[in-house]
Amino acid sequence: MKITCVYDEGAKVHTPLIGAKGTSFAIDVDGHRVLFDTGLRDKYLITNLDILEMEPDSFDAVVISQSHPDNSRALNGFLKERSEPIDVYAPAGIFEGNRTLFSRGIALSEEARSKAVFHDILGWTDVVPGVIVSPMLPSGESFLVLGNGAAVISGRGINGPAEMLDMVQDRFGRKARTFIGSVLLEKVKKNVAAGYATDFNERGCTELYLNHCTGRDGMTNLRVSLGLKGVDDFYVGDTLDLHI
Repeated sequence: MKITCVYDEGAKVHTPLIGAKGTSFAIDVDGHRVLFDTGLRDKYLITNLDILEMEPDSFDAVVISQSHPDNSRALNGFLKERSEPIDVYAPAGIFEGNRTLFSRGIALSEEARSKAVFHDILGWTDVVPGVIVSPMLPSGESFLVLGNGAAVISGRGINGPAEMLDMVQDRFGRKARTFIGSVLLEKVKKNVAAGYATDFNERGCTELYLNHCTGRDGMTNLRVSLGLKGVDDFYVGDTLDLHI
């Protein structure tokens, strides 16, 4: 299984890849490709996918974790780039009506809607073999589970890692050793980061690849507890080969 960051505030240096507000990941497993979240601006998403040689038509499914524009807004442009419809897993109702950025949703054009086969996220759902979307959390977000509990991908992590990691343990009977994506640590106090570091440690999650709304200060504060090698950056163009 290979995970590639395709949208984030940071991008690999000495490349034409674009760093911009938002988050998105491509997951490749056994001949299937899933897009998890889309980022904010479709032109940046499409540009990065083109540079990374990932055609929109090469994806088998899209998962939208929540209605926040950072996670969902570029779906419109992504769908318009496709020649065939694609399965889109998303929280119930977030694409109904004429939602806008201001209302924390997304307005889909008629052309984009014709390219989407929507599935409401109502419970644990297999997207493709080895990629499972979680039920919606009380915070209004879902997350991905890879390899029957080996890893978690989070698009925001509003309330930190504990709830997600506990759900994986309860559902799959194993501890997720790898955490990819975000825990919300921008503009929060250092003690919150210290608490999240304890949550990771106590649950045996020791491989952290973080970005987006973790923020630079959040990364630094986590490293105070977990060490410089305990938290890796994961920016646009970075890849992770996950053995499950």
